[in-house]
Amino acid sequence: MDWEGQQAYAYWLECVWGLGRKSRWELVKAAGSPKAAYEMDTEGWRALLPGKKADALEKAKTECSAERVEEKYRNFCKGDVRYISSVHPDYPGRLRKIPDPPFGLFLLGEMPQEKTPAIAVIGARECSEYGRYVAQEASKALARKGIPVISGMARGIDSISQWAALQAGGKSYGILGNGVDVCYPAQNRKLYETLKTKGGLLSEYLPGTQPQAGLFPMRNRIISGLSDVVLIVEARERSGTLITADMALEQGKEVYVAPGRLTDPLSRGCNRLVKQGAGVLVSIEEMLEETGLAESLWKQTQQEGKADWGKERKRPAQKGVFRYLDFYPKGVGQLQQESGMEYREIVCELMELCIDNRAEQVSAGQYVKKE
Repeated sequence: MDWEGQQAYAYWLECVWGLGRKSRWELVKAAGSPKAAYEMDTEGWRALLPGKKADALEKAKTECSAERVEEKYRNFCKGDVRYISSVHPDYPGRLRKIPDPPFGLFLLGEMPQEKTPAIAVIGARECSEYGRYVAQEASKALARKGIPVISGMARGIDSISQWAALQAGGKSYGILGNGVDVCYPAQNRKLYETLKTKGGLLSEYLPGTQPQAGLFPMRNRIISGLSDVVLIVEARERSGTLITADMALEQGKEVYVAPGRLTDPLSRGCNRLVKQGAGVLVSIEEMLEETGLAESLWKQTQQEGKADWGKERKRPAQKGVFRYLDFYPKGVGQLQQESGMEYREIVCELMELCIDNRAEQVSAGQYVKKE
């Protein structure tokens, strides 16, 4: 099939108002190609689709001759957004294997590499400091191993994990529930712009599509579909994050969770998944070994002539009272007992850590770490 000649007609199908993803797939499957679907007559459309959808196709074709279809697509290609239809060679192979693949994808930046393992890191929007820390450290470790982080660019764990991967020198891909030319949420503008050059932004929705509540659950299947493993860091018992977990399991993907306290509402969803058989994140290295990705990475780096993929850049040693702080409050007395440090020394260090935003006083004499 001449995929270049088919792109314009796939794009035309995307633009037919009232025609959904499943209807597009059904048409192309029956006709054999997007262009053949365009060339079908009304009777052919009516044999496959309900009347209103066939009417929408007839109206769209009346308004757009074949020459006009190709002209519109050429004009679209002059912009920054690329369209990767199901017939395009860059259409992700991972997505072809999921139960409900997108008909096409709109893209800013680049597409995730097929041969490179990818991991989704997702979780609660209103996350805790513990969740923030786990998301950051896990994503940094993945980036250092050359594994891109895939997420939804939402507030909380999603954007925290994507920023951490980028800041560690890795790549990240944002899967959006709106058009790729629309930045949502607005406060993530800097992340949005960075992803264009250090990864990519992908959506199955036409450019200009504004955020709507009903669009976000469907984009979650693309997040899991593009990933080899889905890592969940904090999730309430009922949340959109668990929808992604269900979709990942339906797609046959591995799901891992960061364990949390039984009494923490943000951990109830994760703990429920553990009960159902999800993997528990102990370390990134162990997760990669258990899922077989460590071997895949080793083979890939051997082919590329890189023998040091598993070597982590070591963090500076944690000295003083900071190493005894946790994400759960500790008092000065407990810190003194655990560290063996003098009271005055502990208080002075805690003040410095609070000023540096590495610790926080949450109540009288009670402190938590923030990184």
